[in-house]
Amino acid sequence: MKKLILTISMLTVGLAATDFSQMTMEQLNAMRGTVATEERDAFRAEMQNRLKAMSPEERQAYAAARRKNADKGQGTMQRLRDGSGSGIIYRGGGRR
Repeated sequence: MKKLILTISMLTVGLAATDFSQMTMEQLNAMRGTVATEERDAFRAEMQNRLKAMSPEERQAYAAARRKNADKGQGTMQRLRDGSGSGIIYRGGGRR
């Protein structure tokens, strides 16, 4: 009985998986950072396949667009996740 329940639950999870291959590059970019933990490997693989399939010019334009949009999102500082201090790390010169 336990095996049957386990098998059914595994199949249900497999059916709920997102098909990233049917999405556009814009849709995939919008999902960055919000992909569920169990789908990250599939998302990463699809992104890598798409980038490999791009011509050098397309890849360069994609990277330039990502850099341009990087300023519109979150800040550039990293935060410590161990709970110590303010968690701000300044790059290039230590703490201020």
